[in-house]
Amino acid sequence: MTALAKGASAAALTGTAATGGIYFGTDLFKNENKTAISSLIKNTNPEKRLITSKGVGDDVWKKAYKAYREANKDNEKDVWGLKDWTKPNDPIVETNATEEFISKCDSNSKVEVSNKDDLLYKQVLAYCTRDTLVSDLISEGTTGKKLLDKNASDSDQTSGWQAAWKVYRTQNSSKGAGQDPWGLESWDTKKDKDELPNNYKDKCVEHANKPAYKLDDENYRNVLAWCTK
Repeated sequence: MTALAKGASAAALTGTAATGGIYFGTDLFKNENKTAISSLIKNTNPEKRLITSKGVGDDVWKKAYKAYREANKDNEKDVWGLKDWTKPNDPIVETNATEEFISKCDSNSKVEVSNKDDLLYKQVLAYCTRDTLVSDLISEGTTGKKLLDKNASDSDQTSGWQAAWKVYRTQNSSKGAGQDPWGLESWDTKKDKDELPNNYKDKCVEHANKPAYKLDDENYRNVLAWCTK
């Protein structure tokens, strides 16, 4: 190979040739495997879930919007170029998110990126997600179980609560007063009765809304056994 040919080959590999290099680099990007940010979060950061609610006043959106404003508090223009952006002057507190911010999270989550090191991926992860909860693992799982509804009063739900309570009683029958896992009211007098303790359903709601992303998480396994049908 001549010196000229060698030089041309090197230029092509580094993408520095005036025309051939640019075309070569474009082909590389076209062939690169990319994944939507929403899918990448599921696989790479299972401890997080994209916020899917649309209410600007939802607590999860308030927290997310606060994080976004804190990260951009020193910028005259925010990183996502929100039309309603104004640089914060006062200490940043939780406030309602904006519809534009929620929409931006949604559209950015659909963008395809190469990997978790992509800047936009990191931004979506930081500003548009919440913790994965026990309730997520149950609703998305393959057990066929569903969380019982605290407020439902139909016969199916009632029998479901009775069955779940029986499992709790059976698994903890040897435990004395104040020793059951969830510290239920009047455990020592209720554990031999079919009637649910007053705070049993509340405990189910409380524990179902705790963070968890692994199937061997003790709290997840407990809620699955004691609060589902």
